[in-house]
Formats: sequence, structure tokens, C-alpha cells
Amino acid sequence: MPLAHAWKFLRDECSDAWKAEFDDSLWETVSVPHTFNAADTFVPEPGFPDYYRGGTWYRRILPRTPAGARVELTALGVFSVTDVWVNGKHVGKFMGGYTGFSTNLTPYLKRAGENVLALRVTNQHNPDVLPGLDFPDYNLYGGVYREIGLSITAPLHIPDRGIVLTTPRVSPESAAVHLNVRVANDQKRTSSGTVVVDVKSPGGRIVAHGKQRYVVAAHTERLVTIPLPHISRPKLWSPDNPVLYSVHVKLLQGDQAVDARSLRFGFRWFRFDADKGFFLNGRHLKLHGVNRHQDFAGLGNALPANFQAHDVKLIKEMGANFVRCSHYPMHPAFLDACDEMGVIVLEEIASWQWIGGSRFTENAIAMMREMIARDRHHPSIILWGLLNEGRSSDLFRTLNATAKQADPWRATIYADNEPEEGLELGTVFVPDVLGLNYKVPHLDDLRAILKGIKLSNTEHTNANTGERRRPDGTLFSDEESQIWQIERVLHDIAEFEKREWIAGNALWCMHDYGTEYAVSRPIQKSGVFDAWRLPKPAAYAIRAWWSKEPFVCIAEHWTYPGTEGKPRKVIVLSNCGSVELRVNGRSFGSGIRDPHAYWFEWEVPYSPGEIVAVGHTASGNLRDVRRTAGAPSALALETLDQSLPANGTDITLVTVRVVDAHGTPVPSVEAEVRFSASGGGTFFGLYGNASVSTRNGVGRIAYRSARKKGTVRITASADGLAPASVELMLI
Repeated sequence: MPLAHAWKFLRDECSDAWKAEFDDSLWETVSVPHTFNAADTFVPEPGFPDYYRGGTWYRRILPRTPAGARVELTALGVFSVTDVWVNGKHVGKFMGGYTGFSTNLTPYLKRAGENVLALRVTNQHNPDVLPGLDFPDYNLYGGVYREIGLSITAPLHIPDRGIVLTTPRVSPESAAVHLNVRVANDQKRTSSGTVVVDVKSPGGRIVAHGKQRYVVAAHTERLVTIPLPHISRPKLWSPDNPVLYSVHVKLLQGDQAVDARSLRFGFRWFRFDADKGFFLNGRHLKLHGVNRHQDFAGLGNALPANFQAHDVKLIKEMGANFVRCSHYPMHPAFLDACDEMGVIVLEEIASWQWIGGSRFTENAIAMMREMIARDRHHPSIILWGLLNEGRSSDLFRTLNATAKQADPWRATIYADNEPEEGLELGTVFVPDVLGLNYKVPHLDDLRAILKGIKLSNTEHTNANTGERRRPDGTLFSDEESQIWQIERVLHDIAEFEKREWIAGNALWCMHDYGTEYAVSRPIQKSGVFDAWRLPKPAAYAIRAWWSKEPFVCIAEHWTYPGTEGKPRKVIVLSNCGSVELRVNGRSFGSGIRDPHAYWFEWEVPYSPGEIVAVGHTASGNLRDVRRTAGAPSALALETLDQSLPANGTDITLVTVRVVDAHGTPVPSVEAEVRFSASGGGTFFGLYGNASVSTRNGVGRIAYRSARKKGTVRITASADGLAPASVELMLI
């Protein structure tokens, strides 16, 4: 039962807000997912105050629930410390913010009258709460930023994360499924019955069946092991073939089903080799990946479940097969999408260059256990991350042992930006795999001193496209910064491709993200997508290298007024064997691709009109076209989705472009674009405004659906430009 709406919210401390009778009528009404830092992050003014770090309150009336039911509050993510009250009684305190929590509300609920839920949520710095550092290189957005709801079951039930599934032995001929089910009994008497399990193939056919009797004493829980036959000739999960099985569990008391749960999983096996890299299902596979944060300009980190697959789709479209969840456990829907689309995952506990004291260690152990309990059924996950850029032999050994106890079938890793120091401390020997952050010019030297250690890259490049200066102090143009990023990215990828022994690489990073880190606040611009997920040319460069599909893309536009006749460098990014460049119908010759370049370059005199790149492949030709734009005339509008559920939580992205009279995009136009929607819904721009400033003639804003079904007409307007509209169905 979702608790998405009708929350009363206060971004301040309030000494009496835990009381059931407290009057919150003057508070703001919000829906979740919600962060109280959506409007005070990503803001460009250098003098704008740091984002809010402190206490807040969320309150609402709970819906009525069936008499005799067990009622549990389940939160997917609340950052970072949460105190829960029901009807003025303190239920519990939950620390961590990334792995979610569940807590039993049943003893606190009244049978008659209203039941009041109150949450105090704070993101105030606490060195004992992960990641521990006051201002790491990412924002610590506060709030109920993932979905929250009530889980209503019988007193005899399967609790949250109660299906414990592993696939310890997999081969092309056979696969073993180990299944344990937690059975909890909140009744005053002993209960007995049967756990019944069906394992279904990707097509829905039952391929294994098992059952097991249980007896559970009153107010206790028991782990029930279900014997299952081996699966013959399993279909194997991989990035190219992400097939998923499912397990369906019924809890019977007598002949009556009192609870049922299911989850998806997959069969695959893997290994890391110090000399040969990474192998999946017996075949060598180079891990091509990116690091991903979970924020979006205007939304903060309050990205609903429906948005998570969008990022995975972008990763997959680049040709990547690997993502590092940096630097914390991510939304379960993100991992579901990785399972579905075939993206291998490194998931790590929250961290960034910080090793705290004993309480920090306790919380780190707890987060490791919670992360694995929540996510171990995902076939996409192959690595559990211990920490990022911090070193402690004692802590690492403890966390590694914790991970191995919870899941002995996966590998462990930590990311080190100073492995020489890690060698002195002995931390490099703790995990199964050592992650190398940066150090690209020194890869061979590092391998020589890290003999026999399995290595993979966990961050590289970090080519920030923000303000850059030449040695003489003059600024790079935006276009020069973009080209510089392409060169850096392709250079570093080439270094990893040359070395079979390094398992793979993870670019820093997928997209620009919000930060208060002094070096780069308020936006770290080292992504190959911007903070609104608009691609930079470097994203196309990576796609040209990694994608198996033929691809050709002209890196920049073709509108340079006042430079007619002057030489102009044209860069084309492509994986085609050869590419021809044509300007206004005239051929400037074809280039033959270097095996490790994916970059074609010409210098031609600028002439307004049309420029065409023709990529030649064995199966045919591909074309990419740029046209010279005239004066800005109008706006053009499109939405990522044609329809959304009318639930008041799902979002889509609305993209606006400045175009000329012929519909050609006009670059280098900065316009303030205002949005409205007939039919309701909410826009999320910077500062909480329903507007965006275009950059290079394009801008984007998030739109959240209304709760009423029907057609919504979204309109964009800007001074001096014809407005544009697009329709979106809410279903």
C-alpha cells in the first residue's frame, strides 16, 4: 500500500511534531519520493548558501488497515537518520539512508480513530553515519527520497527480504538453486504448515518444484530450507542475453495460503584472473563501464522507480556492459533494470575517503549486511564493494568477512586511488579484486608491484567539461572542452583495452552531478551526459567504441556565422570501417578507421549549408547530418514518454530546443524557457522553478504526472520565440 501523497512537511526542527495531536495544518503538503534539497542544489551562483543540512519532519494520517493484520512500514530510502513515531509513541531509529528499512507498526495502531505517522528525518553531518565525511564529492540529499508504504500481511508471514536465494553451482549442463525462506510468527501460539516453491523459466514454465514443512513457535522466526532439484541445461544470464528466471513462494497454514512472495534471478558464473582479466560463463569479457550517481538537476536524488530504467538504457545504448554504483547502494528498480537489460554491477556501501571509529564500523557492517540481504538475488551483481578511497586493514578484513559470510559466491573489491599506500598497509590483499582509481599512466608499474593480485579499474579520466584554462590563463571554449574530454576518454579506454590482465574499466563518470565539494561545486561536470542526461559528444565517442551496432556521429554542429571560408576542424565519431565527409555535396574524402581510434578528422573551409558523414559498413551505409541554422525563431518540444501513469509520482523528461524557421536546431542560444501544463502535474527546474535555461540551444526539465487521468498539454514559451506544445497521456 503506497504512502505517496498527503504528507505534511516542515524543513526545520520542531520539538512537538512527534505528538499525535500536533497541528501540522500550516505545513507544506508534499508527495514522495521527496528530497528537501531539490531546490537548493545544482544552483550556479558562487555565493548561494550551502544546501540545507538539518532536521525535518514528515507527518500523515495512515490509511485504515484490516483488523487482525500485521502492518509494517517499508521505506526504500530515507536519508540519513530517521526516527519513527506512531500515535506519539517512538517506534525506532534507522540510520544509513541507502538500504531502506522495515518496522512493525502493529502494536502502535489504534483500532478506532486516526493513526498518525510522524518521521523526523535529518541529513545533518554525523561522522558515524555512512559515508561519514561532511562534504564528500557528492551531495547528501535529505528526505524520503525513495518510495515508502505499508506492507500488510497475516501475523504468520514471510518478512521483508525473507527469500534467501543463491545459485552456488552453475554450468551449461546444470544449475543448483539454494533457497531458504524466513517464516515469522507474530501469533501467541505455535504455527505449522508448508512452504511451497515453484521455479519458473523465462517463459513461465515450472522447471523445479519443492516444499518443506515448518513449525514456528509463537513470536519467533525460523529459516526454512527448501530442497530443490537441479535445473537441467539452464539458460545463462549475460549482457547479450539477460534471461531471468523467477521463484514463487507460498506460505501455507493447513491448505490456506497466508502469504506469497516472488523474485527474479538468473544463472551465470564468473571468475577474475590476475593475468587474463574477467570471464563470464567461461568466456572472456572485458568490462566496459561507467560510474553512476542517483541525482538529477531539479529533482535532487528523489528519482522515482520509473526513472531508474532510463539511466540503465543510456548505459546500454553506449555499448557499456558494466556499472559501478558510486558510492552507495542504489534503488532496487535500478538493479532490476540492470538484470533486465544486461548490465553487470559493482555495488558498494556508502563511502568516500573516510574511515571512522567504532560506531562507523558498526554502521558499515550493518549496511553491508543489509545491502547483500536486499540485493543478492540480482544476477547482474558480481562484486560487493567495501569502500572507496580509504584504507584500514582491520575494517576491510571485517567488511570482507561480513560480505563472505552473507554471500560466499560473489567477489569483493575496494577502490584505491593510492594503491602504493594500500600495499604498505596490506589492504590490497584483503578483497578478491583490487579496484584502481585513475593511475592510468602507471598501470604496468602497478601491476609489477601488485604481483598476483586481480585488478580492475574502478574510476578513470574524470575529464571535467566545466571552466578550463590554457597554460596562458585563457579560457577554453565550450566546444574545445568537449573535444578535450573526448580525447581524454578515448585515450584512457585505449590503455585498458591494450591490457588483457585488467578486468575492465569504469569511467568517471556517467553524468554530471551535484556536489558541494569545493573543487567543483555546485556541479561536477566530468560526466559524458550532463546533469539532465543530455549527451555530450564524449557519450557518442564511447558508443562508437563499445557498441556492436554500426554508428556514426558528427561531434559538433555546423553553424559558425562570421567564419565563412576559414578552416574548420570536423570530427566524426564512428565504429564504421571508413567514413566519408561531404560538405554541401562536395566530398572531402574518406578516412580509414584505426583499430583503437574511433575518431575521424578533417579540416575543411567553413561553408554554410549541410555537412554529411557517411559511414561505410559491409551491410550498408549510415549517415549523420548537420545543417546550418538561421536566426532563432521558435521552440520545439518532445517528451521522453508518450504516456505516464496518473499516480502523481512517475516522471518523464521534457526536452526543449531552439529552432529556426525551418526547424533546424540553433546552437549557442541561451533562452529562459517557461513551462506550463494544462491538466496538472509538476515541473522540477532549478530553484524549484518551472523553467530552464537552454545551453547550446537545448534544455530539459523533469515533469511529474498529475493524479487525474486524461490528456495533459505541456507548453514551453520564451521571450521572442514562438511557443511549442506537446500532449502527454496520463493513464
